[in-house]
Amino acid sequence: MENNFLSEAAALSWKRCHEFGLKPTDPIDDDILTGSHIQPILRQNEQTIHYAEQIFEQMHAGIKQSGQMALLIDPQGTIIHTVGDADFSRRAVAVQLQVGANWTESRKGTNAIGVALAEKKPVRVHAHEHYFSSNHFLTCASAPIFNAIGELIGVINISGKQEHYHAYTFSLACMAAFSLQNKILLEESKKEHLVTLRELDYTAQNHPLPLLSLSRDNQILRANQAALRLVGSDAIGQTFTKLDGFSVETIHNEHQKLWQSVSIRKQEANGPRLYTFKDIVGACPAIIQKKELAQKAAATDFPVLLLGESGVGKELFAQSIHTASYRSAQPFIALNCSAIPDSLIESELFGYARGAFTGANKDGNAGKFEAAHKGTIFLDEIGDMPLRAQAALLRVLQEGMITPVGSVKSKRIDIRVIAATNKNLAAEVKDGRFRADLYYRLKGIHLTLPALRERSDILALAAHLLQKHASPCPSLTEAAQHKLLGYSWPGNIRELSGILMQAVFLAGGQAIDAEHLSFEEETPAELPASGMAEPLTLRDAEVTAIKQALKASEWNLSKAAVRLKIGRTTLYRKIEEYGITMF
Repeated sequence: MENNFLSEAAALSWKRCHEFGLKPTDPIDDDILTGSHIQPILRQNEQTIHYAEQIFEQMHAGIKQSGQMALLIDPQGTIIHTVGDADFSRRAVAVQLQVGANWTESRKGTNAIGVALAEKKPVRVHAHEHYFSSNHFLTCASAPIFNAIGELIGVINISGKQEHYHAYTFSLACMAAFSLQNKILLEESKKEHLVTLRELDYTAQNHPLPLLSLSRDNQILRANQAALRLVGSDAIGQTFTKLDGFSVETIHNEHQKLWQSVSIRKQEANGPRLYTFKDIVGACPAIIQKKELAQKAAATDFPVLLLGESGVGKELFAQSIHTASYRSAQPFIALNCSAIPDSLIESELFGYARGAFTGANKDGNAGKFEAAHKGTIFLDEIGDMPLRAQAALLRVLQEGMITPVGSVKSKRIDIRVIAATNKNLAAEVKDGRFRADLYYRLKGIHLTLPALRERSDILALAAHLLQKHASPCPSLTEAAQHKLLGYSWPGNIRELSGILMQAVFLAGGQAIDAEHLSFEEETPAELPASGMAEPLTLRDAEVTAIKQALKASEWNLSKAAVRLKIGRTTLYRKIEEYGITMF
């Protein structure tokens, strides 16, 4: 098989040589790079030559005794390093088998170096397989060398007189190339590892949270600037004594060689735990996409506008964005704009000075924006904010300054704004109930969260909520599952959580059945007054299913097709056939 392969390789090479216009009796190409012409090539391949020297040194005795020589060739076919038998080397010089000579097929006809470069495979070319008659006295084996991304970076060649043919020469060339390639990959890996360590070090030093790295015996190995301010500038090398607020995570490799990474998240004393992205559960593609977008938004300082029906989890997303941001160690202040009287909203937002109005705190009061300085303010139900307050809010967002009610002194603030509403703000702007300039100021990054009825993971979400409500977690009967899936969920996740809490109570530790699920809307809107459901036509059922899938995927046809388990082309054809539009 091997000989057939080599014969085929040689035959293909001969064909290429004919196409080059070469003749077997052509004189030897005597163009040799020397002096200033070869030096740039040697410098460019200096590292590869260095590694090759180490490998050739181990092979030198065997190569010399067998009357052969080993060569390193660059990707362009130029010989850049040689070792081996001196007697054969003198004969080899006669055909330019020396540093500076180029052995591509177009220059030297069929030969092991040229074929290995052309085919990018190991090859042996023996005696009369060489295209030029002057090279028939040679027997040669070559193997290519590749870097980490698969680029050809050179060739290892072993050559000798044909009468000194050895069967192991081909394997030796392959092993030498493999060894050289491994050395190069190992060195590249070390360099990449060093760059990664430097990158991690840079990231840690600029991270706002205190970070420490500990040895297995609790010695402080590394600390960023935020940590050094807490544990002392001379803490490196000292034994770490755990402080309040630090959480320790043990890390080990597959050999169980342990070390520890320690981090701290600074929070207000006795303050409530804020949600993180880990608290956002669900396997529905729509919610996964929104979660990914929110995580990207957390890495910025842009304002975020969260849209969606009541109960879809807008505050859950707002808190998660904050806890994943660089402001996570600073306050998160939430304000329900619909729950504050029109007359008090400015004092709530911006605070008031001493004696600002009758009944005011005699020492004055800091507003929500001042309390959120350096952190995040969450303006929930922003669509219900009065127009007068909208104007004041816009001014603060534009200027970054607040003026407490009854004061003439302004204060500079640094905050990130996350707003949320269940209203269509674009329609509110059109109807004159919401300022257009404030709308576009808040709409830096806007995310519309899907309603529960649009999600495909209601049962998985229900199982998660049941785990929070009861231990051990009760199961849902098939009838209960069907009832959950058939409900319209006007109250969304908040309603689901309440219904499951009631069901846990009614089931009394048993499996939750349909009778334990008490809905506000027991009769679906599509049922006639008699309570008997009239069957949908096939067309109506298809239209309803397609509309639901398109809405859940925000008109992403590929995702909607996957949800419907049909081809994208089929979906497109049915949209055209039924005249389904986005609006």
